Amino acid sequence: MNLEFIDIQSLSAMRNAISEITDLSFSIYDSMGGLLTPPKNGDRLLSQITSYSSGREEYEAFIRKGISKAAIRNDTSILMGPAAQHYLFIPINLSNLILVLVSNPFYLQKNDFEQFLAKNGPRFGISLSSLESWSGLIRIIDYASVQKMSQPVKFLFEAILKSSYERNLNHKRYQWTKTLIDVLFNIQLPVPSEEVYSLVLDAILFLFNVDTASIMIREKGSFKTAMASGRLREDTGSLRIKDNKLLSQSIETLRLASTNDIMEISALGFPDSVTSVQIFPRISCDNTYGILLVYNSILSREESYSILEFLKIVSLVLKNLSLQNAYNKCVNSIEVLNIASARLCPKLHDPDGLYEAIVDTATDLIKAEKGSLMLPENDGLTIKAVKGINKWLTQDIRINAGEGVAGKVFNEGKPFLAKDVETLDPLYPKPRRHYKTGSFISVPLTCNAERMGVLNVSDKTTGEEFTELDLNLLNYFASYASIALKVSGYRNLAEHMKELSITDHVTGLFNRRYLEERFTEEINRSERYNLSFSFGIFDIDDFKLFNDTEGHLAGDAILKELARISLASSRVYDVICRYGGEEFAILMPQTGKDEASHIAERIRKNIKEGFTARWEKFPRSSITISMGIASFPEDGKSAGELTKNADAALYKAKASGKDKTIIHKKQTESSDSI
Repeated sequence: MNLEFIDIQSLSAMRNAISEITDLSFSIYDSMGGLLTPPKNGDRLLSQITSYSSGREEYEAFIRKGISKAAIRNDTSILMGPAAQHYLFIPINLSNLILVLVSNPFYLQKNDFEQFLAKNGPRFGISLSSLESWSGLIRIIDYASVQKMSQPVKFLFEAILKSSYERNLNHKRYQWTKTLIDVLFNIQLPVPSEEVYSLVLDAILFLFNVDTASIMIREKGSFKTAMASGRLREDTGSLRIKDNKLLSQSIETLRLASTNDIMEISALGFPDSVTSVQIFPRISCDNTYGILLVYNSILSREESYSILEFLKIVSLVLKNLSLQNAYNKCVNSIEVLNIASARLCPKLHDPDGLYEAIVDTATDLIKAEKGSLMLPENDGLTIKAVKGINKWLTQDIRINAGEGVAGKVFNEGKPFLAKDVETLDPLYPKPRRHYKTGSFISVPLTCNAERMGVLNVSDKTTGEEFTELDLNLLNYFASYASIALKVSGYRNLAEHMKELSITDHVTGLFNRRYLEERFTEEINRSERYNLSFSFGIFDIDDFKLFNDTEGHLAGDAILKELARISLASSRVYDVICRYGGEEFAILMPQTGKDEASHIAERIRKNIKEGFTARWEKFPRSSITISMGIASFPEDGKSAGELTKNADAALYKAKASGKDKTIIHKKQTESSDSI
């Protein structure tokens, strides 16, 4: 897990909230002892001690040792530090990242402080005579209370950290994918290969903070640098390296290969300035292929994966470029294929529309009456679109790979032209006689060696046989169609990633990031048109107890059902999101407090009545929520103020018995409880 995907601001806010609840301020460190966020409030006695160099050194050594011990044990520790004070060390462990929460110091009993003053106080300028003045400044917490608070604190921080990491990682992946795809989609083909290489290298260096990168193309058993960029571009720009085990392994397995062994790097033929090499396969280009090399850089697993996926699209672009260069040899064919491309591009966002456009364009290109598109599905081929054939007759047709002409074409990846079905090679089974003529064509759809389907056409409108020219033209088009299918898949993936970045994966509700965007929009709109709106925060009463007694799988089921009931109980234009953990929020546009209270109560009652007791150990007979509501502009004119006041109202609802809604009022008035 990478620290760059951790939202330190959210952690700090969580730390502040925990500090208010536990009366202990926490610092957050990484597992190496690096301070990420300081405590909200300092400790006077600790400040006095660390003002002396000996005290500061003793304290810092103690903190480093405590963090190391907590990270190794992966369990909460209560350790005694300088001045006989105790500290709570709480490790937060998620995947390969460990953070450690360290509390401000406290005493378990006042006698410990008195003994410190008598024994070591003078070392730090504190005499026994100042006992009374210091007694009001130190914090005393009994051992049982400390133990009781440690597990909830650990659970809450781990939940926030995981949510923050996954949200930020998905957002980062989406940004990478969108930016990289935009780079390639803005290429106006045809262009020289060198221009594509330059765009690729610029994108890699800019997005992933790479030191140096180059593209090498295979030529006669060796790899030659086609272009290099970055700090060491002069050192790596003219390299020629013989094919070797490291390169072959990467190319054959289509996986990242790397080494930082200086001896191996030197033996491969890289200059002394290169200390590490990462090899990304495979960039297809014309009839050969190339590789991307990244030098002297550290990439995370997520970054490496994004680069590998990016290179697949680069291969598509280069393949497209290669095809266009071939088309330049036949102007008429290029004009026809450009028309075909124009018909497919508008359908990239619509898979079913794209399938139909492929079949329609293919049959129009070579003047065929009938056509079909078959794509792989469950180890076989299924018809996805047809022309000139009743689609209801073909919807359930499925053939195994290798079965029939289409299955054989799919398996072998070679196009097939039959001028007369009666003279077919015995190796090809004869198709059923439902054609007007005996001539047909089947071509494979492939992209970067990936088998993507089969395109079939039959019955030329003139009644003639299909020719080699027809076959070549359909083959050219099949390359375009394959690219369109691949790009359509990537576009759908990018749209899916965008959806993931604004939705909660457990409940399907919008997430906090989306709410914050809508919050800002609603404030701006309400200020512009002098409107009011309301904001509510609600959470599940005793949800931790439910999780502890029934388990987290049952807890997730409760969250999903609560989300469903909340949506059904709200209005179409209300925005409900999962705010964090068991906490939810609702944004109610153009809604005053009276109407907001009715909506909140409907949600609360429907949730209470909507769950039937089907749990085994949870002591409550129903699931309930508590809600706090604040309204714009009387309770605040910023998201922060409204959130703070809604949260304060929620706190009052919890403190006054739970299972109720409280409307925030100004301090001069009492809050309304419903």
